[in-house]
Amino acid sequence: MNKKTKKTVLFCAASLFIIVSWHIMAEAKTYAQVITDKLYSDEKAGFPDLTLPAPPDRTEREYLGLSGKNTFRVGDINAEIIIIEIFSFHCPSCQAQAPHVNKLYNNIQADPNLRDRVKMIGIGATNSPFEARSFKESHHVPFPVFSDEDSEIAIALNVKYTPTFIGVRVNGKGLQQQFYWRPGAFTNPSQFLQEILKASGTGLNKNN
Repeated sequence: MNKKTKKTVLFCAASLFIIVSWHIMAEAKTYAQVITDKLYSDEKAGFPDLTLPAPPDRTEREYLGLSGKNTFRVGDINAEIIIIEIFSFHCPSCQAQAPHVNKLYNNIQADPNLRDRVKMIGIGATNSPFEARSFKESHHVPFPVFSDEDSEIAIALNVKYTPTFIGVRVNGKGLQQQFYWRPGAFTNPSQFLQEILKASGTGLNKNN
C-alpha cells in the first residue's frame, strides 16, 4: 500500500469513526432527554367509556356536578379537565404521595380561574369500598374516591403501577379525551399542575 492510498484509508476510517460516534452521542442525548426531561406522555387518546357510581355524599356530587344522577361517566363531570389518581390502599408510594396530592387539590381550589374547571377523582385499584374509604379518611383526601375491587377500571386504563395520574379533557356533556399519562409520584404539586394544564391544550396554564 503506497503512502497516498494509506492516507486515504486512514481518512475514511477517521471520518467513519466521527460519523458513528456522533450518531451514538446523538442517540444517547435523545434517550437521556426522554428519561430526565419527560416523565409523562401527552399523547392524545380515547378514554374508555367507564361507568362509576355517583358519590353518596351530596357535597361530592355537587363538586362533580352530578346532581340527580345515580351513575356517571368521567365525561359527565362538570369541568374541562379531570385529574384521575389511580392509587391503592396497600401502596406505600401512594400513602407517601397523599400530602402532595392533597396540596395539588388545594392549589386548584384556591385559584378562582381553576376551581370550577379542573376537578379530581381517585380510583382505588384492587381496593374494596371499605379500603378505598379508609384510604380517603386516613389520608384526609378531599376529593371523591371510588373502589375498583376487581381492577376492571385499572385494566381498562392499562394501569400497571400505582400511583398513576391521568388527565382527561371533558365538557360535562360526554366528551372524553385522554391527554396526559404519568406513572409514578410527583414531589412538586405546583409544577405538576402546570404540566397538566400545558398538556391539556386549554390555555389555562397561561392564566396562572
